[in-house]
Amino acid sequence: MKPDETGPNRGATVSEVAMTQAAGGLASRPFESEADYDLIRRLLVEIVARTGPPVYATIGNLDWWRVAEDDPRSIYQTQLWFDSGQLVAFAWPIEGQVDIVVHPDYPPLHNVALAWSETYFAAHAAEGAVAPWVAWAFTGDVARISALSARGYRRTERGLVVYGQPVPDPAPQPALPDGYTIRAVQGEAEAEQRVAVQRAAFESTWMTAERHARVRHSPTYRPELDIVVVAPDGEFAAFALLWLDEANRLGVFEPLGVAPAYQRLGLGRALMAEGLRRLAEAGARVACVETGLDHHTARRLYEAAGFKLLDTDYAWTRQVEPAA
Repeated sequence: MKPDETGPNRGATVSEVAMTQAAGGLASRPFESEADYDLIRRLLVEIVARTGPPVYATIGNLDWWRVAEDDPRSIYQTQLWFDSGQLVAFAWPIEGQVDIVVHPDYPPLHNVALAWSETYFAAHAAEGAVAPWVAWAFTGDVARISALSARGYRRTERGLVVYGQPVPDPAPQPALPDGYTIRAVQGEAEAEQRVAVQRAAFESTWMTAERHARVRHSPTYRPELDIVVVAPDGEFAAFALLWLDEANRLGVFEPLGVAPAYQRLGLGRALMAEGLRRLAEAGARVACVETGLDHHTARRLYEAAGFKLLDTDYAWTRQVEPAA
């Protein structure tokens, strides 16, 4: 359900919110309305245009992260930084970690956003508890790593690997076992089956009909990029969800899975091929996918499909004491 225009526990409009000064005259304020979601999306599109992948988030990642939260309004915890009314950075704290995105022209805001995040976490930590606070950095992000190191963070061995490749032209045709087909999910009518295959693939009850409905109502969602492999008996055997940044012609696989009963049949590879084919039809020129650093099966699949490692996004941590 779409949040209301003021967000949770807020009665003020954007114009009534006091703007706090961050650094160098930049203004900062909390996320206030769905209009701010559009501003974040524009920032992400601009960063991809400036730097190309890997990036900390695409518009598809953003939509997926929002769906992933039990409370769709958790994004209202986000802090925004502006320069002359232009959004240039944001920090979204959730469950002991923070996702920070900074425009490449504003490297000092890495430190500012980290400082704000630590204050936020300290204010919301359990009384008397000293807990680790996690932020993220690509190995190639010198400005982020410098800020983290200066603030006493240490790099862990936990991370996400980001892969990319040009979308092949022509895109490969998927190879399937006899009797199997690939097609798009037929909306709400097949939501139950779509939920079931994701639950089976990840051995988790996290995906629900309500959550998949939120996926379908996300601004980046395209029905033709929500695809499944259908077994001969009509059961969904595997699935993949793709997101397209149309302005940058960038496609993202997020997520992809195969139900245990159908593994080792080449269905994951077929989904990658079909996803690339559909991205090519939609005009994409580059495709990306990410997974956990230690998810070796997924990494082998992506590498077999032609993806090359772009960078690793490591978790950095430090202890933060709760505020008095």
